[in-house]
Amino acid sequence: MWKFHMFLPVKPGTIPVTSGEGDTPLRPVRSFPHFRNIWVKDETRNPTGTFKDRGASLAVTRLSQLGVRKLVLASEGNAGCSFALYSQMARIRCRVYLPSDPNIAKVELSRKLGAKVTKVQGTISDAGRQAAKVAERTGEYNASTFVTPFRHDGKGTMALEICQQLGWRSPDYLVYPLGGGVGLVGMWKMFKILERIGWIRKKPRIIAVQPKGCAPIVDAFNNGRTDVSEWKSPNTIAKGLKIPKPLAGKWILKSLRESRGLALKVSDAETHEAMLNVAKRDGLLVEPSSATTFAAVPQLYGTGTIDRKDNVIVIATGSGLKTLDQF
Repeated sequence: MWKFHMFLPVKPGTIPVTSGEGDTPLRPVRSFPHFRNIWVKDETRNPTGTFKDRGASLAVTRLSQLGVRKLVLASEGNAGCSFALYSQMARIRCRVYLPSDPNIAKVELSRKLGAKVTKVQGTISDAGRQAAKVAERTGEYNASTFVTPFRHDGKGTMALEICQQLGWRSPDYLVYPLGGGVGLVGMWKMFKILERIGWIRKKPRIIAVQPKGCAPIVDAFNNGRTDVSEWKSPNTIAKGLKIPKPLAGKWILKSLRESRGLALKVSDAETHEAMLNVAKRDGLLVEPSSATTFAAVPQLYGTGTIDRKDNVIVIATGSGLKTLDQF
């Protein structure tokens, strides 16, 4: 992703903290044989198997330049793994706060990569509050979602790569699994920049997908609200999307509406079926959070939302190798 360093908030000549993240494949999806214009941006190819590596690489690079030696963050799992990896490379101490029911493989990987991992009773929101308290008490840098300003630009490089891979064209639709919204906001920012400088002629419409058991953005968007209410008792197999109240709710809703986008829900049953389907037909192992986007495709075509001639990009955000127990 660092070939696009001129779009990132770093000084000229910056030596990045990198493990080869980005430059991931964009390939046709075979899981839906009746629809020929669906492509997947395969972020499972990143170093820790997730697009979180993009944000962590940029954040740790910038924090290292600023002299930060200790950081904390709240995570559902993947961000913890990513920050553990890049913090270790930069010799920054990393503490990760997770909700009480995290994915075990992600906990172990974070620990193996040198992070101190603490489980907090409750949801990611409770873990976030604990991380904030620790940061305030100790002076450690809080690298949590939308607390640090650096992560969304790293994930925004997905938009740059997609347009480059399409010959500097934008897709018609981008289907995105929405949790904290860092990638959605970051990509929308980059699409706007690309249009402004004349590298693309139009921007895509963004479709945000959330599980029925935790869909605060979908409800807020479809009910015309400008902010998000906290989702009570979230319950879903897509743990990466189990975010009861995204911190940047207003920003996410604004980005969706600017793109003339859509927001919809899928069931856990549909998500699980999509996981199995893309593994069988595309040889792509995705975790439940990623599978929600594939689960949304039949709904989008069935309702006539998307036309068969439209170019559609589905973002596969995380590898299923960390969630084999859910297959």
